[in-house]
Amino acid sequence: MENYVLELIDLRKTYPGGVKALNGLTIRVKPGEIYGLIGPNGAGKTTTLKIIAGLLKPDHGVVRICGKSPVKDRVEALKNISYVPENPLVFKNLTVTEFLKFVVGLRSMKWENVKDHVDYLLEGFNLTDKKNKLLIELSRGMIQKVLVTAALIVKPRLLVMDEPMAGMDPEAQYFFKQTVSDLVEKEGVTALISSHLLDMVEKFCTRVGIISKGKLVAEGRIDEIKKMAGREESLEKVFLEIVRG
Repeated sequence: MENYVLELIDLRKTYPGGVKALNGLTIRVKPGEIYGLIGPNGAGKTTTLKIIAGLLKPDHGVVRICGKSPVKDRVEALKNISYVPENPLVFKNLTVTEFLKFVVGLRSMKWENVKDHVDYLLEGFNLTDKKNKLLIELSRGMIQKVLVTAALIVKPRLLVMDEPMAGMDPEAQYFFKQTVSDLVEKEGVTALISSHLLDMVEKFCTRVGIISKGKLVAEGRIDEIKKMAGREESLEKVFLEIVRG
């Protein structure tokens, strides 16, 4: 039996009012992958990531993170992940440094052991001169970079990120992709990224899953996805054809 960092099996989730967000979604992510999760608005991407992060419970189905269920074995499962939400949520009356120290403390890590790495990430995201600023004073893009920094400090088994580059400038986007690639190649981290930036997904992700109406409608490497659509065009055009057809 093949080992997976993440297994989602027959996930179903319906919100009050009968809105069906997930309708039998099954996805498996292998160690060392950068898996891109793409789909139109309302396809179920954010719901999927919230279920993985333990923020929502599925109505039906199985979730395993490194073999552990975030429903039945919450602490053991979630200690393996870092999560970047779609909408930045932070304690805005903390400074950047105070917030990062808070995150490090929650993970039972010692600040002195990660301080150099934090400084490296803050410099890469051009946040060094903001580390003593209150989060409420920062722009949305800057807060996004702080949240990504917090996720990358931990070096988890699984990075779960919902639109992680939203609001980032091109320099920060480049640094983000380089840093995640290094973590995957050198630290054994696996990444699951939901994004509408299809050009980024095409060039950056090792495998892609396309979901529509809560179901997986296509999955594979970029070249495999293009073959399914029967055309050698951009991922954007192939994505539109698959979702519409």
